[in-house]
Amino acid sequence: MASLEEQFRAQPIMNKQYQRKKLIGYLIRTAIAAVLYWYFWSLSWWVPFSLWFYIPLNLAGLFMIVIMPRLLETKMRKAKQRMDDAQAIDIEGEIVDD
Repeated sequence: MASLEEQFRAQPIMNKQYQRKKLIGYLIRTAIAAVLYWYFWSLSWWVPFSLWFYIPLNLAGLFMIVIMPRLLETKMRKAKQRMDDAQAIDIEGEIVDD
């Protein structure tokens, strides 16, 4: 059975090629949105107001693609360190009990 770390690294979000593919898709979507905003800006009154929704959602998507894998990696390292510390304490407790 694969270890927890191997299972974590097998997730698509941790794969650099997957991240690059998602980032390219993000850039294409953003470019299309910019063109559409430019075209529809003066044609409809609600288009400028929709930016108040689009920009935060777009930045959240960028955060999920770029920053989230690094945060997950850091959390995984901290969790692994805690598990190693707990295991070391357990081993020390067994030695003392003998």
